[in-house]
Amino acid sequence: MTDLSIGTTLHLRAAAAAVLLLCGVISASVVWQTALAQVPPPVQPLVIVNDDEEQPFIERKKHGEFRARPIFSQRLSRLTYGIRDADSGEWLTAIYRVSGGEDERDEGWEYDFDYPALDEQPELDPERTYLLVIAAQAVGHPTPTTFYVTIPEHQPGGIFNEILGALDPSRWARAAAVWVIEGVHGVLCGVLEQFAGVGLEQCER
Repeated sequence: MTDLSIGTTLHLRAAAAAVLLLCGVISASVVWQTALAQVPPPVQPLVIVNDDEEQPFIERKKHGEFRARPIFSQRLSRLTYGIRDADSGEWLTAIYRVSGGEDERDEGWEYDFDYPALDEQPELDPERTYLLVIAAQAVGHPTPTTFYVTIPEHQPGGIFNEILGALDPSRWARAAAVWVIEGVHGVLCGVLEQFAGVGLEQCER
């Protein structure tokens, strides 16, 4: 075999190896892209964006009824709720499904519903707090998210009633109990010592 034919053969072999290598790279790239396409995007957590203690999204009315306007960070495919006793945790109602009442806002999706909306829904004492349990499932989420929200007691309107309400010792006691349950300490414990007669050691337990 001449030097020319040997050189040509080597060039052909090198070219074939380069082609095979290129095909392998392309195949690996296609497989990698296919695998990435099959991995679902991460699920963003669902939150209630207007869950604010200063301005709660639940408006309590004088006969015990209320209107709720939660704004969720994502659009929902299903929204249900029930009401429990705030002290014992006992279920007071069945589980109800909210249909319609949605409105897109800048910060998310608002769902507006009233209680009671059905004749068979139990009445609520306007001077008691309750626990609203919401199960909300966002579009594309495999499972619902559960939220626990306090239904406040009814507060009469007017500045005079607001002042009287702020001076009500029973409200102080309820607020102090909630704070202790939530584990707020430090300065609060000093306040409790002065106004409620609770020792610092007991407060910090």
